[in-house]
Amino acid sequence: MKHISKKHILRNTLLSVVALILMVGLGFGLIRYREVKGSIDNSFDSAQVPNSRDTNYLIKNKKPISILLMGTSASDFDSSYSGKTDTMMLLTINPHTEKTTITSIPHDLAVKIPGYNDPAQASEAFEHGQAKASIETVQKLLNVPVDYYALININGMKKVIDKVGGIDIKPTASFNSYGYEFQKGVKTHMDGTKALAYSKETDSSTNEYYAHVSRQGEVLAAIMHKSTSIQALMNQDFIKTLTDEIQTDITFDDLTTIIKNYKHFTEYVDDTHIAATTKSVKGQQFEVADQKELQRITDLIRKNLELKADTTGNEGL
Repeated sequence: MKHISKKHILRNTLLSVVALILMVGLGFGLIRYREVKGSIDNSFDSAQVPNSRDTNYLIKNKKPISILLMGTSASDFDSSYSGKTDTMMLLTINPHTEKTTITSIPHDLAVKIPGYNDPAQASEAFEHGQAKASIETVQKLLNVPVDYYALININGMKKVIDKVGGIDIKPTASFNSYGYEFQKGVKTHMDGTKALAYSKETDSSTNEYYAHVSRQGEVLAAIMHKSTSIQALMNQDFIKTLTDEIQTDITFDDLTTIIKNYKHFTEYVDDTHIAATTKSVKGQQFEVADQKELQRITDLIRKNLELKADTTGNEGL
């Protein structure tokens, strides 16, 4: 029996990662192997985190894994991007229980970034030290391993959307954004520009940040729906455009193994977020999570990764 909670945040995480990263692998048998492998290899950027787990062993032996998902709205995104992230989520996949957990990390959560003394927002970790700093920050914050990461450029999805002829979405709320009007429940065809206007809106919900994350997910889910067509997968220009907007340390070989061994990870999905309170720290506003809340998140993640219970990290504030 499938269990899906917080529907739209779920769609954000699962369908953004698996659709925009693993999707290319799902279709690699339909087009030339070398071309797809080359495109995916161009997205590869090792995080170079020392003492990380042996991911090759984990995926070949169908062990639970974790993926740190990050999104940015950068206009100058490329392989050397080093700005802030807009969204950050930790995805854990357990192929034994077929359960997936999704943990959203507030972008302005107070954290300690390794190598930096002052408190900082979680979104600043990538700016300070790219994927390596982001991964180490999350690992120290929650005392959990991060096996892979993926950074998706949300603004770059405009080109991807146009490559597949636009997408269709039923808005979850009625609002105006960047000159466009959206009506709740009305199926709307969007080109890249309109879709980005939809995903960027943040004012129509009392829970603005999570609503914003949710809308990004709806856009990414719609891209997935269009991009898994044979026409898209046969289009090398589309695949190149897609992979140009992704940075990840999932190799082509890892990708094909994950597709083979983690087929049913959507059977049971549970999602949560780190609850925090707005506080002033050294004259700056942060979202601050207490140790009890961090421990709750640590327990949830470690359980799904089949790791023994342990105390949470002490890198919050």
